[in-house]
Parts: sequence; C-alpha cells; structure tokens
Amino acid sequence: MKTYSKNHITNILRKIKLTFLKIYRAQGSDHEIALGATIGVFWGVFPTFGLSTLLTLILFKFIRFNLPVAISAAFISNPLTSPFLLLTSYQVGSFFVDTGVKFEYENWAHNLSKLGLVMLIGSTIVSSVSALLIYFMVKYILKKKKEFNSKKIT
Repeated sequence: MKTYSKNHITNILRKIKLTFLKIYRAQGSDHEIALGATIGVFWGVFPTFGLSTLLTLILFKFIRFNLPVAISAAFISNPLTSPFLLLTSYQVGSFFVDTGVKFEYENWAHNLSKLGLVMLIGSTIVSSVSALLIYFMVKYILKKKKEFNSKKIT
C-alpha cells in the first residue's frame, strides 16, 4: 500500500477546502449549483479514471448546471479516496453479483474481467446515492447561507 507524506495529504485537504469554498461562493440558482455539485460528485465517485472533466463537459451540452462547481466537485476522487471508493463499489456490487473472487487492492486489475460487472453495478449505485445526497446537502447549505445573509442585512 502506498504511503503519503504529510505535505501530500495537506495539499489534498487544501483542494477539498477550496472545492467547498467554490461551491459555497458559486453564482447561479441553487438548483444549478446543486446540480453541478451532483454531476461532479457522480463522475468523481464513478471510476472514470480521469475522464470526469470530459464527461462533465459533454453533459453540459445537454443540461444546464454550474460547470465550475461540477468540475471542482469531481475532485472528490483523488489518491486518498480512490481505494475507499473502489472497495465500497465492490462491496455494494457484490450484494447483487457473486463472482467468488476476493477483491484485493493489489490484484483488482488482474481480476477486472471477473469483477467488472460487480464494479459497474456497485459504482453506479454508490455514485448515484452519493450524488443524490450531495444535491440535497448543497441545496440545504445554500438555503442556510441565504437565510444567514438576509438576517445579516436586516
């Protein structure tokens, strides 16, 4: 298993903080901002392996959402969270499909042909649930922000 230096972890935490600040300060309707975060988180959790920005740009052609928020939220997947997200997707998918193959981080790529369907089902469910939760969390935070700002003005 990889070990991470304190500096590397600090940089990742800084990126997470900046992502939350971008979402909090984003311009647009609450729905557009929340939908942007939702789409970004979906592609960030789903194992797109670096294609999340491209997929977000393609989807932006068809659906209106806050693009900068979506791209920022896609960074939920990073070297620290990816192993956790892959394992969670496998565990969820294994409720629906039994392959008889044990998921281990060291051999998952070797067993991808056997684990592919499990990972696809699990990733779809985990990504969808995460995206839904993010949508409602962001909408709630933006609502509270507006309430706070209106109390501050009066």
